[in-house]
Amino acid sequence: MLRAAILVFTATFTLMGARAEDIRVFVSNTTGASQYFPAVGPGYVVRPVPHLDLNVIWNADTQTFSGGFRTDDETPVVQFGPEDAIAYLPATGQRQRDDDSEQYNFQGAMDATYWTFPSSADASNNAFTLYLGFSAYGVPRNGTFTGSGASSTDRIRWTVHSVENLTTPSATAFYGYSLSAGNVNMQLTLDPAYPNREMVMLGLGHTHLNLLFKAPGMYRITFRVRGTLAATGQEVSSLLPVYFGVEQWQIPASTVSYTAWRGIEFNPAQAADPLVSGPAADPDGDGFTNLEEFAFGGDPLVPDAGLIEPHLERAGDSWILTVRQRTNAAGLTITPVATASLQPGLADWRADLLTPHGQPRNVAEGIDEFAYLLRGGLTGRAFLRVRTQLAAP
Repeated sequence: MLRAAILVFTATFTLMGARAEDIRVFVSNTTGASQYFPAVGPGYVVRPVPHLDLNVIWNADTQTFSGGFRTDDETPVVQFGPEDAIAYLPATGQRQRDDDSEQYNFQGAMDATYWTFPSSADASNNAFTLYLGFSAYGVPRNGTFTGSGASSTDRIRWTVHSVENLTTPSATAFYGYSLSAGNVNMQLTLDPAYPNREMVMLGLGHTHLNLLFKAPGMYRITFRVRGTLAATGQEVSSLLPVYFGVEQWQIPASTVSYTAWRGIEFNPAQAADPLVSGPAADPDGDGFTNLEEFAFGGDPLVPDAGLIEPHLERAGDSWILTVRQRTNAAGLTITPVATASLQPGLADWRADLLTPHGQPRNVAEGIDEFAYLLRGGLTGRAFLRVRTQLAAP
């Protein structure tokens, strides 16, 4: 009878793809706007709307915020998840800077081109662009959160956590601002020239901003929404990713780098310490290095070996090895190998002793389970290993 053993997984390093069906590409329904609708491909549907909100919802059970684009031209209204909708900005959203006052320097040099979702309905209609708003219709106004003043309860705060241009990574400028008597009030941006950038909103509230981009592309802007619980004084916050397509309608297949993953999984101090967040480190002590946690879809700070470790099972007279593998990382190679002997000079680790079996099964975003059939020529004993390698960027 064949006996198989799985060894410790060897990691070496040299240091949002298919999408769900029917992603809505939201466009203006203004008369004449249809000539600027994008010609979308499979899995995307153009959806004209008179108005669209980026709406936040509070979940008291999980103590988290969630949200996404919300339409208000249907009864009942429809809320879309972050991965299910895109706010599209056609070429008619292009503008050129024509005011040389210093407060408009964020628009670029004089006559520089930028793209914008205007904050007023008239300007949006004239430009055939969406009329976008920010709302908190899913946040109660019953004293759950602290506010300011007796009649101004349940205040939540928006900031920008990250800006990614998925089609032109070097172009990430984004500004959300309002105008009052000709003066710029910058509220949402990562530009360090605006250190006090924050948008405050009351529960059940609604507001409009001009949203400015300095280059075309598919943007994923992640907002952080915060609130302070009135009962305990604890601040709660959640991240809300949203897609804006500036002359682009398709979300490219996403890839995740080890560096980006490290920045998400670890706090800044941990991410800066290679003994904690380096590829060879194992901060949770579960026997899997950070590189293996990245490759197999684990949590580097929570012992979860039982979830991510490859497992072996009998299938009649054969053995099947099942391995979780990250499929959305460029330069990551995961290779199951086997050998009949571990004796020095006789060990011959070979990938061709394992044959892909059946179809991969998706278990999480970017993580699939793959099955491999152990070749029948191995008799007596077999040793299996999963090699994980990450190429230098």
